[in-house]
Amino acid sequence: MPTSTLNKKIKSYSALAGSIALMSSQADAQVIYTDINPDSTTTISGTSFNLDLDNGGVVDFTFNLTIGTGSSTSQGVGITAAGTNAVAGSVIGSYTYPFALNNGDTIKSTLQFNTGASQSMASYFGSSYSYGNWIGVSNKFIGLQFYIGTQLHYGWARLDVSATANQFTIKDYAYNATPNDSIIAGEIGVGIDENTLMASTLIYSAEKNIIVSFLKEQPINAVVKIGNALGQEIYNGLLKDKETSIDLSKEKTGIYFVTITNKNIVYTKRVYLR
Repeated sequence: MPTSTLNKKIKSYSALAGSIALMSSQADAQVIYTDINPDSTTTISGTSFNLDLDNGGVVDFTFNLTIGTGSSTSQGVGITAAGTNAVAGSVIGSYTYPFALNNGDTIKSTLQFNTGASQSMASYFGSSYSYGNWIGVSNKFIGLQFYIGTQLHYGWARLDVSATANQFTIKDYAYNATPNDSIIAGEIGVGIDENTLMASTLIYSAEKNIIVSFLKEQPINAVVKIGNALGQEIYNGLLKDKETSIDLSKEKTGIYFVTITNKNIVYTKRVYLR
């Protein structure tokens, strides 16, 4: 595309985004979403899925599968919360049962959160009996509470669990990057078509470019990092102008995460690169 044509498109997108931003008084939640593609299915007894909810290099939760051998028909799916992290659920006697939340449920401090290992999502004992909120469910959400450093955050993971608790599939997960703020089960952030204002910064895409626009003041030593849906960093640079266009013409179409750090304030926005 000729540079002049692209510049015109960027200017038109900027004008539209700016007008919408000025009319909007509500900032979108800083939801960081990760799609597991392909979905991860666990079927082998004794194996687990380690969930690093913020992709920070530390395991926050571990999902486990146990299948009885020989004459035993006991099978189960459980979750262990690392350290002081916790899972939304109920406690009956000495057993902890994580909730299987529906899409749209709010994950927040008013829910009961439980720490510790071997929280029972689903347990199956042949035709005798089974228990747990996750027996034979699809596209349900587990509510998660975890720490990034000393700050508390809320998140979710979406799973399927078989009717006999002999396998589970984890599909995607997300967390709210704003400490102590709630998150909606299934919430993945604001799409680019909404062009919503977060603080005084706009982040959106135009063709194969990502545009970062500061509406109020010149950025000072601001840093932009861009990662793909696999959690790989593909761009890291400084922002010196009120509006910057970043050329990603070599990247594939898909979802990208743009993180701006300016004056010790961090803002992440999910955008779709066409």
